[in-house]
Amino acid sequence: MLIFQLKKKNYDKFINQKNLKNNLIDLKDLFNENYQEQVIMHMLINNYFINNKKYSSLRNNLIGDNLCLEVNFISISNESVLILSKILEKYQIIVSRYMCGKYVKNFFKKDQSEISLKAFKLKDGFNDNEVILIPKNIKNIGFFEKFFQLFS
Repeated sequence: MLIFQLKKKNYDKFINQKNLKNNLIDLKDLFNENYQEQVIMHMLINNYFINNKKYSSLRNNLIGDNLCLEVNFISISNESVLILSKILEKYQIIVSRYMCGKYVKNFFKKDQSEISLKAFKLKDGFNDNEVILIPKNIKNIGFFEKFFQLFS
């Protein structure tokens, strides 16, 4: 688990979703740049600091000159992903997302339900401070599709 902090000057009057989104993208890019051998499983916002005042969750219409984010990254090595993918490929299983079992168990300490139900809840956005990463959809386009798009 790695903790990153980012502090930026806010030129707008209010702290809004756009500010937050841009800062989270910067943090994700910083992680990817420095830990190229890792895949992000979870990106968790620990705290928000607005004008040096600490918040555990983002509130609407906060006014501030500075926004600082404290974010945890839980990651897995590319090598582990490759090994797991090769093993599961034999059984026609493709993994779309990896989750940390320790994080899932610790988030629901008192809940006695199955870990799969806990993971499903987290996947669907149960933790408001978890950033949901959506991969870019890179689609390979065939020659004829490219050709027809060029002239349309």
